[in-house]
Amino acid sequence: MFDFTFDGYSKEECEAYLKRMDASFDGQVTLDNLNQLIFKHQCTVPFEDLAPYEGWGKVDLKPEALFEKIVVNRRGGFCFELNSAFMLLLKGLGFDAYGIICRNAVPSDVRPRGLYHMAIMVRLDNQDFFCDVGLGGLKPACALPTTGEKQTANGVCYWVEEGSRGWKMARNDVNNFYVLFVPAAMVPKDFTAYCTELLSIETGIFRTKRLLSIITQNGMVQISGNTLTITKDRIETKREYDEAELPELLKKYFGIEYK
Repeated sequence: MFDFTFDGYSKEECEAYLKRMDASFDGQVTLDNLNQLIFKHQCTVPFEDLAPYEGWGKVDLKPEALFEKIVVNRRGGFCFELNSAFMLLLKGLGFDAYGIICRNAVPSDVRPRGLYHMAIMVRLDNQDFFCDVGLGGLKPACALPTTGEKQTANGVCYWVEEGSRGWKMARNDVNNFYVLFVPAAMVPKDFTAYCTELLSIETGIFRTKRLLSIITQNGMVQISGNTLTITKDRIETKREYDEAELPELLKKYFGIEYK
């Protein structure tokens, strides 16, 4: 049979990555540690499309390129970049992690959307957990057991339920957005084609709108186009910002130096 294994980041790279996240790891491969790493990553490494939208560099899913962008240059990325890098970190720390391909969806979708999202599965204590640090906006702030038990993290309830024809759905109690996935192992190079196809769509959202988001304690900060949204305890505050404010906003909320 095929062997769906691959190398994670080295010990030195993992240490640098953890420092980038302002996180620590005691060497124990446990659910508590996994949950802490997920939330730390979401709070320190932003979702952002500045490479495809602004032309700030290129999108490259090779491990060394992801490390350079996210750890060395302290940038973020979108799902294929963030979940690929985090998966390599988890592997380097000793977790049994692998990537899965997903579809984003809302109840009004008549037909399935393209395979334009990536998430992570972690096998821990003979149980599978869905993990996602790369979804723009609200994302599970903890690992979700695929058996359906509800989990509350950062003020939001999340769970996985059965979909149709083999698909599962990761959901939350805040909005109607969900992620469809099949928990089948893939390896890092498998995602390049999906990522390339996504970025080739000239009318796609990453080519037509500036998007950033980062999780905070009890909330989230988002930029969509020229709108800044700050959410705390499920209460949203929105305002339009001038383009001249962008450098300050990027630095203040997302830790990104304006180019």
